[in-house]
Amino acid sequence: MNNKNNTLFFHIFLATFILFYACKDNKRKEEATKIVNEWTGKEIRFPENVPCFVSGKDTLSELCDDHLRKEFKILLYVDSAGCSSCRLKLFEWKQLMEEADSIFQGRVGFLLFFQPKDVKEMGYLFVRDRFDYPVFMDTNGTINRLNHFPQTQQYQCFLLDSSNKVMMVGNPVSNYKIWELYKEQISGVAEDPLNDLKGLKASNTSNSSTPPTTINLSKSSHNFRTIRKGSSNPAFFTIENTGNSPLIIHRVSASCGCTNVEWDKQPVEPGKTATIRVEMKPEETGYFSKTVDVYCNADVSPVRLIVTGTTIEN
Repeated sequence: MNNKNNTLFFHIFLATFILFYACKDNKRKEEATKIVNEWTGKEIRFPENVPCFVSGKDTLSELCDDHLRKEFKILLYVDSAGCSSCRLKLFEWKQLMEEADSIFQGRVGFLLFFQPKDVKEMGYLFVRDRFDYPVFMDTNGTINRLNHFPQTQQYQCFLLDSSNKVMMVGNPVSNYKIWELYKEQISGVAEDPLNDLKGLKASNTSNSSTPPTTINLSKSSHNFRTIRKGSSNPAFFTIENTGNSPLIIHRVSASCGCTNVEWDKQPVEPGKTATIRVEMKPEETGYFSKTVDVYCNADVSPVRLIVTGTTIEN
């Protein structure tokens, strides 16, 4: 088996390993194995004449075509069942895109194909989350019909090369280890597949090359008690860097689209503090419990923050 085949084998193994990590039963593990084996190396076909939009602007076919011509592409397809506020995780996708633009300087395109039941509702989500990246409104599920995606998943996510062939399978927003492997493949760091294996054994920080540090939380949960539907309600969490290396917050992941998070992107020096602002804007009434995972170079990363409360009508 030559080096290229060795690399492909290890990529399949690693992707399967990561998907296993998230599976809770043997049936799902078997499905994950089948999907990875079937789709790695397969060419994705893209439909023509699917409307592409940027929130608040007219159709921008030239910009959308530019993403199709990138050296690497990340394809996300979400069917109608997955097109809801909590499941889309637009805030996390925006963070990931900004990180990719910063690291890879335009080498990576993002092809987001959504099949919404209600296009107007989707438009509201883009405005609310200030999501201003191109999206394909594939209301008829054309890309799904062309490629026959697995029916067991609402989300299809692949890393593609310049020929639209699948390099890796998995959602980098749902599992940060997958995003780390995506970045290695794009940057060419993982020419030796054993580097990937070492990465999986490393500590669970968002960037193993960053020296680890220790932290202290002012609190890990906040109870809003009673708040009104549609209102904006902020909570503040303070993180103190108690270690000897700068604290770097790479990314946060909220469990619901109704939760927005803001923080200072600058490194936090030893002895200093950082404030994370978690804003809850509930869309449904009743009790809620939402989580925010903070990925950083702390030894306990990811750090989980929890907000709870009860939403009532206006």
